[in-house]
Amino acid sequence: MKFTGTVTHLSQKGLGVVKNTENNISYFVYGTWPGDSGEFEIIDKPLNNKKFAYAKLIQLIHPSAQRQIPPCPFVSLEENACTGCSWMIADYTSQLEQKRNRFLYAMQRAGFDPAQLNVNAIQPAPQIYGYRNRCQIKTDGIKLGFVSENSQQIAPMDDCLVLNERCRSLLQTAIQQLPNETWQENSGDNWLFIELDDDMQPDEIRTNRKRPFKQGNTQQNQWMQQWLRNTLARNSQIGKVVELFCGSGNFTQIIAESNCTALLAYESDPDAIQVLKSKALAKVTPQVADLFSPSIWRNIQKTVCDATTLVLDPPRAGLKKHQGFFSCFAALKTIIYISCNPETFARDAWFFQQNSWQINEVQLIDLFPHTPHIEILAEFRKI
Repeated sequence: MKFTGTVTHLSQKGLGVVKNTENNISYFVYGTWPGDSGEFEIIDKPLNNKKFAYAKLIQLIHPSAQRQIPPCPFVSLEENACTGCSWMIADYTSQLEQKRNRFLYAMQRAGFDPAQLNVNAIQPAPQIYGYRNRCQIKTDGIKLGFVSENSQQIAPMDDCLVLNERCRSLLQTAIQQLPNETWQENSGDNWLFIELDDDMQPDEIRTNRKRPFKQGNTQQNQWMQQWLRNTLARNSQIGKVVELFCGSGNFTQIIAESNCTALLAYESDPDAIQVLKSKALAKVTPQVADLFSPSIWRNIQKTVCDATTLVLDPPRAGLKKHQGFFSCFAALKTIIYISCNPETFARDAWFFQQNSWQINEVQLIDLFPHTPHIEILAEFRKI
């Protein structure tokens, strides 16, 4: 079934939303932008919701004023095209606007009044191409690329404009090793993964070998570190700090350099904690802990109950475990929350507000241009 319509806004996952007036159903459409008018075709993709479904763009009749021709040849509407930079179809200014909208909508759905939030202007990326310092590619030993969201197949490519020069060079080294029988899967999966980052040497390229985590945009990570440094400097009562999801210490060193009296750093990955311990930071006590364990707050309560500042940088799942949280952190005065997911941040922020905490500042920062991703830096104060 085909229909015509105009994309009104973007979904939380960054897809265009267009309503079919004939059946009053709204459709999610990949590769579209608000203001795009076109002909669409309904596709058979499961979605357990009677008011929404999926469609694909057949013909663009009137493009959005914010549309641009993607400079990357691998961005297209073809089923097996790369979908890693789906927002490259729009100019960068409108990308930033939509990222802010995504955050505000998530906060509104959680219960906040967006007009009452102190949200600073979004921090744009200094480079919108050549910025990524790491990536994960897939290979079946014959081809190599990223997995297309539209087909769940490897989208072959021979270059990537968003990778920095070091990673682009490593990508070429990997491509030159094709075909490669040792890269063919034998476990029932469709592919093996290869992680590349600008700290590795060409002879370190391996399949199914995880690399240490680091933020994917070096310049923007430095900006986040400076934001944290400035935020801590404004607080005259930092006292004892607890850092949750510390990783290998991306923000730990910044906290340790502040006037805090002590720092307990928790992380579930033992390898990351070993890296942090090797840095021998003054005032820092690294600890391995499963921060998603049902009993986590009870287990660490004795050591964190007198902490006055909390810094957390969780994965996409967010804080997740709420029960017993504030009884564990009984002396807290400040919470600094760094998030990569507006939905889980909004959920946790509402939990904080329901327990007499107020958002003092929100800073959005764009780590990954041409994607729906938005990073959130926020400071909460006890009311």
